[in-house]
Amino acid sequence: MKTICKLAKAELQYLFYSPIAWLIFVIFSFQAALIYCGVFEGFIFNKNLGYGLANLTLVNFSGWSGLFSGVQEYLYLYIPLLTMGIISRELSSGSIKLLYSSPISNTRIILGKYLALVIYCLAIIGILGVFAVFSMFSIVHVDIPVILSGLLGLFLLILAYAAIGLFMSSLTSYQVVAAIGTIAVLAVMNYVKGIGQEMEFIRDITYWLSITGRSETFVGGLISSEDIIYFLAIIVLFLGFAVVRLKGRRQQQRWYVVVGKFGLLFIIVASLGYFTS
Repeated sequence: MKTICKLAKAELQYLFYSPIAWLIFVIFSFQAALIYCGVFEGFIFNKNLGYGLANLTLVNFSGWSGLFSGVQEYLYLYIPLLTMGIISRELSSGSIKLLYSSPISNTRIILGKYLALVIYCLAIIGILGVFAVFSMFSIVHVDIPVILSGLLGLFLLILAYAAIGLFMSSLTSYQVVAAIGTIAVLAVMNYVKGIGQEMEFIRDITYWLSITGRSETFVGGLISSEDIIYFLAIIVLFLGFAVVRLKGRRQQQRWYVVVGKFGLLFIIVASLGYFTS
């Protein structure tokens, strides 16, 4: 555990020494503030017209123009920029050989880097938490569970994105390719539920693999055990992929051995998804 924490600390130091992490913070905060202020502007406009205000918490956070609803629509744009160099730069600079020569296992390397991403994602959710705290003091009879469930859903969503981005970064030494690959995987996972609709078995698997709308239940104020299992399974799946890929590089395994391990891990997670759905 100490090794994982040390790796996470080193990764966080690198992240915050680079301008990308700070740029994501600034742009994300600015866009979130625009959405939040836009909702309050609508409240004031309706009030001036003489209309009553109701369900302010849901409208403010979960409505079609609410803060959480808006954030989840463009959250996927930030993660590829954050994760594109987390392993790719190690491969391109050759510093990955230092990790290979150390007694640190592949799993610990991946978990250490992912822990750094988890902490960064917590900081992003903390930005949304500032708006949530402001709402608690500005909205009468605020529905706090709705806000907390929305924050949980967005946190799980961004963690799943981060796991996918980390895996894509382990595939190539080119950071731009890793970022584009992450966006491509997220696009596939958004549209995969339309594949194999004529076959019940395939339909259940592809529908479960789809990431579309997984956080909407949380944003709406409900916590779904199926969606929690989904996010955890996706995180484990892509972190497992990253471990297998790193092990394949480290031990110079043949490509078909690595692909076979990918397939086995996917079958295990897909079977879990099939039975839980």
